[in-house]
Amino acid sequence: MLRLRYVLYGLGLAAALLFLYAVRGILTPFVLGGAIAYLASPLVRKLEARQVPRSAAILLVYLGFALVVSIFFYAFIPSLIAELNQVLISLPRQTNRIEDLTRGAVGDLKRLPLPVNLQQAINNMIQRSEQLIQQFARQLVDFLVGVFSKLLWLLLAPVLAYYILLDWDDVGRRWLEAVPDSFRPAFVLLIQEIDGVLTGFVLGRLTISVIVGVFITLGLVLLDIQFAVLLGLIAGIFDLIPYLGPVLGGIPAVMLAFLSSPWKALWVVLLFAAVNQLEAVILSPRILGARVGLHPVVTIFALMAGGHLFGVGGILLAVPAAAALRVVLSFVGRVLRVCD
Repeated sequence: MLRLRYVLYGLGLAAALLFLYAVRGILTPFVLGGAIAYLASPLVRKLEARQVPRSAAILLVYLGFALVVSIFFYAFIPSLIAELNQVLISLPRQTNRIEDLTRGAVGDLKRLPLPVNLQQAINNMIQRSEQLIQQFARQLVDFLVGVFSKLLWLLLAPVLAYYILLDWDDVGRRWLEAVPDSFRPAFVLLIQEIDGVLTGFVLGRLTISVIVGVFITLGLVLLDIQFAVLLGLIAGIFDLIPYLGPVLGGIPAVMLAFLSSPWKALWVVLLFAAVNQLEAVILSPRILGARVGLHPVVTIFALMAGGHLFGVGGILLAVPAAAALRVVLSFVGRVLRVCD
């Protein structure tokens, strides 16, 4: 009978996962709401320990977060909106400049006494590079427009998080009651290990990304690069993606700097390289440590798989999910060794 119950649990879990995959297009606000609730839960518990009612504790946490966001909006949003307007106005002109530079480079290459096959290969490579640059610019604009177009989802997430936080402990107890008594201590230990890894990774990753975004913005301002605040924001957001993020976040800045001067583009590359080294050598070891414990190859595979299956959200959640899976597999391995 017990074995039948486990089979039914497994079938129910598989059916739930298939259903969630089928409706993944509408899951964004729920995932964001869950993430907000997960990050806010420790603060709510601390306030509850000081005899603050749970609903009031949640509202106080929201109020503190709203204050931080308001300060950020007051400090950066006006200049960010102005830079976005300038980007939209200057984008056709900058695209024409890229095409002119590409045509000029092709003309210079044609005047060189190169073998026909080599010249054709270079021409194809330049044309392909131009298409990739234009495609990246379109995708970047589409991404920014998509973020603003889904503003309703972003506003819905805190509301969902509020209701999740209200019943956070009750839901946890119900899940715990569904676990057989003999497995309950091991299950609690596993959840605590996963919680430790995820909390450390998420908070650490956010902290590092904010620091990187600030450093990149200050560096671009010193180098007199247009749209420094916007480019710094893009670099900070992309830095949430391990390994691949710093490269992707640096492409728009290097492209804009190159339109002004190749030397400026070189300085921007050096700036991103320096900040990336600062992150790798100082920030990540001190803030993240060895919490995630994933091999770089595994991390990159997880990022590509998450992006392929779930798009941008999958990329952002891939590493935490892979880290949680590593904890589960490690825990199962320890249990099996004890059983042997």
